Parts: sequence; C-alpha cells; structure tokens
Amino acid sequence: MASSNRIPSNVDAKSAQLLERAYQLSGDADTRDLYRDWAETYDRTMLDGLGYLSPRLVGALLADHVADKSGPVLDVGAGTGLAGQELAGLGFTTIDAIDYSADMLAVAAQRNIYRHLVEADLTRPLEFPDAAYAAAVCTGTFTHGHVGPSCLTELFRIIAPGGLFAFSINAGVWADAGFEAELRRLEQAGTARLLMRRAGVNYETSSGNDSWLNLYERQ
Repeated sequence: MASSNRIPSNVDAKSAQLLERAYQLSGDADTRDLYRDWAETYDRTMLDGLGYLSPRLVGALLADHVADKSGPVLDVGAGTGLAGQELAGLGFTTIDAIDYSADMLAVAAQRNIYRHLVEADLTRPLEFPDAAYAAAVCTGTFTHGHVGPSCLTELFRIIAPGGLFAFSINAGVWADAGFEAELRRLEQAGTARLLMRRAGVNYETSSGNDSWLNLYERQ
C-alpha cells in the first residue's frame, strides 16, 4: 500500500502501512479487524516507528491546569493506554479507559493504571451518568477514518461543570470533518469554554504542524 501525504516522512514501511490502514477505516468490522491485528505491536509502531508525541503533549496540557489530581479522569479512545500511562506518571490517581476495541483495552489493562476499562462506541450514548468525571483526555481518536465531532456533546455531558477536557485533533480533519464548527457551536451554546488552543505535531517525524491541541472547560 503506498503511503499518502497524511503519513509522516522518514518512517519505516510497516509503520506507514498500518497508519494508512487506520486512516482508511470504513466500518465497524474494518475497525475491529485493524485493532485486533495491531494491538500487540501498536506501541512499537507508534513510539518507535513514528515517535508519537500526542499522549505526552495532551497529558502535560491537562496536568498543567489541574491542581487536584485525585479526581476521576476518563481516557477517551484509550487504545493501549499510552495517554493513561502519561497521566499516571503525572500524578493522576483515578483513571478510566474507554475504547471501541476489546483487543486494545486488553493491552491497556496490562499497564495496571486504570480503575475501569470500558468497551464502547463513541458514536452512541455512553452509559455514564452526567458529570461523572473531573476531567478527560483524548489522543489519536479525532483523526482520519475515526470518530467525528458528533460525540463531543456526549463527552462534555459526562464531565463535571468546571472540569477540563484536553484533546488533540488531526489538522487534516479539523475543518473538513466539522470539528471546528462543532466546537464553536458548543462554545456558543454555553456547553464549554475554550481555555487554550495551539498548533502542534503528532509525531517526532512530522514535517510541520499536523495537530491542534485543545483545552476546554465544561460550563
């Protein structure tokens, strides 16, 4: 499979192929098959092959703005737990994971950092009560071929008023997939308040800014 310009340059062919496959997901079965095949080698591909930075950047963004790190935090689209591991290392003590792939969550469970691991579809209502979490993070989920902005209302619902949501959005879907417009709508509706947004990079191998880092407060 030829690599597209969505893939950072100077990465090995296998890493590029897996990432391109992730960017072209076309349905439930395709998604489950990819992450079943990828679960055991995902960290090696993303960290060693691509120099994946988003979990570290998003985790630090949240930690810099949260004084009390004992409140429950939800790792959205947790995958193998890279972001959760960053949160644990930064002092957060109560972390839950939610992901579409049971295979990825099985790997995340081996880190022994999560209180609960929940298999769920972010495009559907979540079985969490309102204001269940003091904060949330999300990395690697708002990107090509993955979850669109329709899930944002539900994610903000389960964050307590005054709680924070730190997340990255791939620059390639920021406007085209409707994230920019939906976040603006949520701000105008009084659901969330933007605290910070800055351009960033997803990978050490990125040739330029390819991500938007966001920090919002639930209103």
